[in-house]
Amino acid sequence: MNVKRKSGLVVAGLVGLAATAWAGEVRVQDIARLQGQRTNKLMGYGLVVGLAGTGDGEKYAATMRALMRLHQRFHAPVVSDADLKGNRSVALVVVEATIPEFGARSGQRVDVVVSVLGAAKGLRGGQLLSTPLQYALFDENDPATQLIYALAQGPLELPDERTPTRAIIRGGATLEEDCIYSFVADGAITLVLDDAHAGWAWAHMLARAINHELAAPAGIGRAGDPADEEPAVALGPKEVRVRIPEFERDKPAGFVSRVLQTPLFMLPPQPARVVINRTTRNISFTGAVTVSPTVLQLPGLGSIVVGRPAAGSEDPSGDRAAARAGGPPSGPPAAPAAAPGRGEAVGFGELLEALAAIRASPAQMVDAVEHLHKTGSLHAQLLYE
Repeated sequence: MNVKRKSGLVVAGLVGLAATAWAGEVRVQDIARLQGQRTNKLMGYGLVVGLAGTGDGEKYAATMRALMRLHQRFHAPVVSDADLKGNRSVALVVVEATIPEFGARSGQRVDVVVSVLGAAKGLRGGQLLSTPLQYALFDENDPATQLIYALAQGPLELPDERTPTRAIIRGGATLEEDCIYSFVADGAITLVLDDAHAGWAWAHMLARAINHELAAPAGIGRAGDPADEEPAVALGPKEVRVRIPEFERDKPAGFVSRVLQTPLFMLPPQPARVVINRTTRNISFTGAVTVSPTVLQLPGLGSIVVGRPAAGSEDPSGDRAAARAGGPPSGPPAAPAAAPGRGEAVGFGELLEALAAIRASPAQMVDAVEHLHKTGSLHAQLLYE
């Protein structure tokens, strides 16, 4: 009895927490980003030296050739491969750096990730020699991608001892060129909704909130813009275009800040979705997911009767529970709360509680949900991750 009471308190607490989260202010920047606001990758190939016998070794020809070219560059030519015999202190590596989502200026330093490319067993104690970095998406017809945007070098640090072939250098790359992104195009910015909020309803609500926030007092109109034209327009389920007033186009920072901080005064209802994680067998759902009256038979556990009695009908058991667990197959069957196909649909959460009450395994719960979806009793989209 105490266990049931505690479970009820936990469920009530979670519901209260969800209600509090939704009651809080949701701003534009919480569900959307500026088009052009993204990270970019720089990449290059380099040599790590100073390894204590864990390098590629003389049998890895690519590393030995790179080492020979290094000697020749600094006028210390290597006559033959025999001169490098027994060298296991060098490793050929790939070097990657990430440009932040708002860009970076020349001279700024960013972290780099160094990964073994050849036969090296580990990078502990190594030092990356100066390595030029270019755009990861190299295009021989685009000169911009052929520029050297950064130089990386420095001592390596192993973030995880279990993977000695991967290391980082904090602040290891210094930018040689500006990497600046453009967020304004043709006097407007475009907001891109994240995948969890993509949809016509969300895009429409976003545009409405922005138009309400930017609206001038009646009769005044918007400076530099037609009074009858709204600045924000939903172009699709993921895009909202917002026109910048002419008097702010030279200095759009304040306008962009106001748009991103605009609160949404009305939130569209969440779509009914059930999400199953194929690996962990976790089940989650959003929106008003319902289940039509039905009876589920679980091998070895018994039956689950789903549904509320139709209005005016009597429940023979005297129990009007929405979803109720029956006894094992050897015992008496559960008294139905409603005949399959009749009565009222119930919430998906009540079904999950009933399945948990009879100690259904995660695999059995997933099988039950998939069966309900296949038969049309589950009224929601079924997604997998």
